[in-house]
Amino acid sequence: MEQKRKMKLKIFKKGFNYSQDGTGNRLVYHLQGCNMNCPWCSNPEGISVTGSLIVNPDFLIDASCPYGAIIDKKIDRKMCYGCKTLDCINIYPNKGIKRSYEEYEIDDIVEEVLDSSLLFYDGGGVTLTGGEPTVQFEAVKELLGKLKRESIHTAIETNGTHPRLEELFEYIDMLIMDFKHPDAVIHAQVTGMSNETIKANIKKALQAHKNVLIRIPLIKGFNASEDTLEQFLKFFAGLDTKNASFEFLPYHEYGASKWRQIGLEYKMKNVFVDADTVKLFTKAFTDNGLRVIRT
Repeated sequence: MEQKRKMKLKIFKKGFNYSQDGTGNRLVYHLQGCNMNCPWCSNPEGISVTGSLIVNPDFLIDASCPYGAIIDKKIDRKMCYGCKTLDCINIYPNKGIKRSYEEYEIDDIVEEVLDSSLLFYDGGGVTLTGGEPTVQFEAVKELLGKLKRESIHTAIETNGTHPRLEELFEYIDMLIMDFKHPDAVIHAQVTGMSNETIKANIKKALQAHKNVLIRIPLIKGFNASEDTLEQFLKFFAGLDTKNASFEFLPYHEYGASKWRQIGLEYKMKNVFVDADTVKLFTKAFTDNGLRVIRT
């Protein structure tokens, strides 16, 4: 009888964080792969489903690529895109280049979580983020189910685009969803995806989930205008938000250097928002009965 193949998750970063990715002290897993291409992404190494090559030119070794893609500490990434063997990582590992993710079996992750459970104080637990965790939907569903059976507090940070997102609700104690722009056309132009499924999933979550945090990044020239603010408020008008809270995330460029490390240009310029804009959005949401928090 053929054995069932064990599911694995591609994870590009993991570690503890307090309160920023859910309540309390949490073990946070960043899952590889995202179906959006937000130009401000602070974890660009997690966008590609197949992973990215992260390069530190100070430690690049020419001999680590037998095909000549590395010369004088410079890498020709065009030669890397079709490479199947990744000799630079698998045969000649070095500090100059690494693949963005590692694969872990679900049961090994559960074991790691249980071994770490004494550190889940102040309502802590496990958070799955990304990338976009629902890109690895079936493995995520299996992991969340196993964690819930062990009574582990779970949270997930998602862009809300997966059409089957509500299947995960029963396994999630805290649902954190991004809502980047209320206009479908603008959303698609900038992120590469429409927001129609996102809006539908937000409505489902507000109806069915007991703990929803909706996060809105504020970015000058994209959504930090009074017109867009009115569109946000119009969307939430009439929806039952008693189990929801909202958080505004002013633009930052913490991930800019990572774009260069994976060979991509960071194109965001002059898009910081000032404190008055954050106050404007906060007051408008509060005045409309929407609970604004800061984590």
